[in-house]
Amino acid sequence: MALRDIAFEDDYRSGARTLVDHFFRPALGESTNYWRAVGYFSSSSLELFGAPLGEFLRKDGRIRLITSVELRPEDMAVIQSRKRTRAEVCADRLEEIIESQFGEGIGAGIDRLARLLELERLEIRIALPRHGSGIYHEKIGVFFDGDDYVSFTGSANESRFAFEENSECVEVYPSWSEPRRAARKRAHFDAIWNKVDDAVETLEFPEAARRRLLRKVEEQRASSNRRSELTPDPEWKWRHQREATEKFIAAERGVLNMATGTGKTRTALRIARKLVDSGEIDTIIVTTDGTDLLKQWRAELLRLRAELPGFQLFTDFEQFRELQEFTLAPAKAILLVSRRAMGGRDPLAAAMRSLSTKEQRRTLLVHDEVHKLGSPSNRDNLTGLSDGIRFLLGLSATPEREYDVEGNDFITAHIGPEIFRFELGDAIRRGILAPFDYYPLPYRLTVDDRERLKDVYRRKAARALAGEPMSDQELWTELARVYKTSEAKLPVFRDFIAGCPDLLRRSIIFVETTEYARPVLEIVHRHRPDFHTYFGGEDAETLRRFARGDLECLITCHRVSEGIDIQSLSSVILFSSSRARLETIQRMGRCLRSDPEDPGKVASVVDFVRQPDPDAAGPNADDDRAAWLAELASIRMEDDA
Repeated sequence: MALRDIAFEDDYRSGARTLVDHFFRPALGESTNYWRAVGYFSSSSLELFGAPLGEFLRKDGRIRLITSVELRPEDMAVIQSRKRTRAEVCADRLEEIIESQFGEGIGAGIDRLARLLELERLEIRIALPRHGSGIYHEKIGVFFDGDDYVSFTGSANESRFAFEENSECVEVYPSWSEPRRAARKRAHFDAIWNKVDDAVETLEFPEAARRRLLRKVEEQRASSNRRSELTPDPEWKWRHQREATEKFIAAERGVLNMATGTGKTRTALRIARKLVDSGEIDTIIVTTDGTDLLKQWRAELLRLRAELPGFQLFTDFEQFRELQEFTLAPAKAILLVSRRAMGGRDPLAAAMRSLSTKEQRRTLLVHDEVHKLGSPSNRDNLTGLSDGIRFLLGLSATPEREYDVEGNDFITAHIGPEIFRFELGDAIRRGILAPFDYYPLPYRLTVDDRERLKDVYRRKAARALAGEPMSDQELWTELARVYKTSEAKLPVFRDFIAGCPDLLRRSIIFVETTEYARPVLEIVHRHRPDFHTYFGGEDAETLRRFARGDLECLITCHRVSEGIDIQSLSSVILFSSSRARLETIQRMGRCLRSDPEDPGKVASVVDFVRQPDPDAAGPNADDDRAAWLAELASIRMEDDA
């Protein structure tokens, strides 16, 4: 059979996968070359081509792809300032896109895209409009079979969503029946590809971006292979996940209080899979805070989507803006969305409002790090929006907001009560988390520290006289800042780490401020050269270098308190410790992950404990924390836990 033997229709409209089944797959299967120019390309389209793609490759088939890159206003400002060329800025944006979209779990489409690049069967060029700040947005294509070819044009981008869900149409021009129109579309593509089109600037796909994409895919494949080679843990070790799943499905609403590293995410996915399999739901919404955590969820949801036939994954945070697509087709859809409203845009609230009463009854809503749900802004934005949703799941290692009755009441009203608990001690006894040694380092406030404390109380008195009294929370926060940035800790740390510098290997040091980090850096530098800071707004490549082992020590404020999953991390050093257990659990939980390559791992937690004043009545918050951590540090794995 040949391309000419296909009875092409004049046009194809979407619906029941008509575009794929009746046009793209038959044409690709009979072609030896495929040219495509689109404003938006997704590797997910390659998942749909199936067997015809294999037949295309067996015939030495080759693809030429022209697509666009959306440049941000700040990118355009750099170009207009002539500090960097469009090609340089475009190359950087491509690398960002690869890091965010191609490094978080390998689906079939991404794997096929990488294979095409490895086999040198795919050439990519980038098109940018010569004028204006928009994107190249044309959509044309050509299938070739010897001297015969079929040109087409229409509204469809090259993505799974465009092919399966959007209302799209393409018009088809075979060269043997519509030679003039077919030739015009082919010539138009040719002009853009060969960089002679008046309206479009065409750039080569950067070699650095190509190498980065292939490396990301290879890393994911290697990681997957390593995981598959590991001996699976016995079922009894993880039975709490099954128990938590059963309790939630029976209750339909509630919070799972599960220690960091004990499989909160895996349990949520298990719940989602069971509810889909039983026909109870066909919409899943997952929401949380923080880019790092959202990216980890995206990797897990990519794998879940592969197990749920017909389901689509939509993502809405940072550069991902797929909320509108979700609202158009929420059935058989998974939405990963940020809980944080920014710039007047609240994607979670918008998603929840978009669901009909019937759709709400068939939805699972998952709030990860549910303790953050009780913030004042969330209470303002989300009150009442989940009332009609049948399945509401909250996840956290520390679900309660300490000293915040209103926030806790909102979580209970919005999600439900705590229905399952599996804490740090339980996880250590069962061997899920590593045991740890605790090093409480005593220190006494300096004269300057005491003066700063007096200044806090002076401001408190002044506020009271002005009729604007400090709340207890404000007072505690100001006092805690003095304790967390006490210079008295620095010589104590210097002397301690000089005697055990190995604690800086695979370590995270938590400090309160970037200013306080500087003297800590000087101490660390005496023992290790391979360290780096990681503060808000920094390039996430620093975190990836640390995860790969290129860096041994990371010095940070709050950014990696949640979500980071680096099994080889062995030490946490707490210059900054909160009087609330929530933050301490989150931070020390980073180093308690078990490590398959070090089954005998014993982690280390270094803490600073303020010595009480001679006239103080009773223990201070540091004493309470030290007693609690010392008790946890005494726990070791029990065979029958």
